[in-house]
Amino acid sequence: MKNQRKISETAIATASLRALACYEYDELVRCKDQLAVLFLPDDKKEPLMKSDLRNMIKKVIPEGLYEYVIARTGYFDDLFIHSLKEETSQIVILGAGYDSRPYRFKNLIGNTLIYEVDALATQEHKRIILQNNGVYCHKNIRYVSLDFEQDDLMNVLCNEGFNPLLQTLFIWEGVTFYLNPATVQTILQSLRSNSAEHSILSFDFQNIDNEQGLIDTGLKAEIIRFGIEAETVNGYLKSLGYIVIEHVDSEEMCKRYLTRSDGSRLGSIKSIMNIVKAEMI
Repeated sequence: MKNQRKISETAIATASLRALACYEYDELVRCKDQLAVLFLPDDKKEPLMKSDLRNMIKKVIPEGLYEYVIARTGYFDDLFIHSLKEETSQIVILGAGYDSRPYRFKNLIGNTLIYEVDALATQEHKRIILQNNGVYCHKNIRYVSLDFEQDDLMNVLCNEGFNPLLQTLFIWEGVTFYLNPATVQTILQSLRSNSAEHSILSFDFQNIDNEQGLIDTGLKAEIIRFGIEAETVNGYLKSLGYIVIEHVDSEEMCKRYLTRSDGSRLGSIKSIMNIVKAEMI
């Protein structure tokens, strides 16, 4: 997160998993992110063309990570679509990486303003890829470059036109893991202090009170640093001005997003993984 000149390893890794998951034969568990492959270097694109190589890739992915990315992508897709249909005034994607929702669901955007927040290098690369591939960028998309651990998030957002008086959906997908706890708390406090009541924040987190420990992504440049005891997340967020309206654990993710047409499951997700949706009060 600290190096603004380097493209995020996790952004590439996530895009790789999403692209791989687009080849699942059962539509119910297939990833819907058909744009993910655009962001991959050629050496990661080519193996996806052959089923035997795709199967080999799956065997070396850390246990449960592939399945988790499928479920998480599905969850935030649903949340994003619902928010657009409800005509939410603003959507802020914190740590947008290669998130393609504003482009995949462009026909639903209407008057909603969408802010993509991320490090400059990843953001610049993303915009070049989109342009080179002729992907339509809606006029309501705003690109906001910052470093979560060094910049004042709300100050930068407001300078780009964000209105604290309008109800907003904040999506914070796959980011909190890599920040120190103090930074996470500061951002949560800042979002609440500078957002309208009833705005929504949704993010994923790892349960730190678990024998499995924090998941190992295998990415040396981006180390896992943050987690919450799952049983305390309601109290933790309430103390910061939020009320939890949905807490989705690994089992619920599996039910919703990994169940095939015949009732079998694609796989499992480590119980350490959680997604929470909270309302600002």
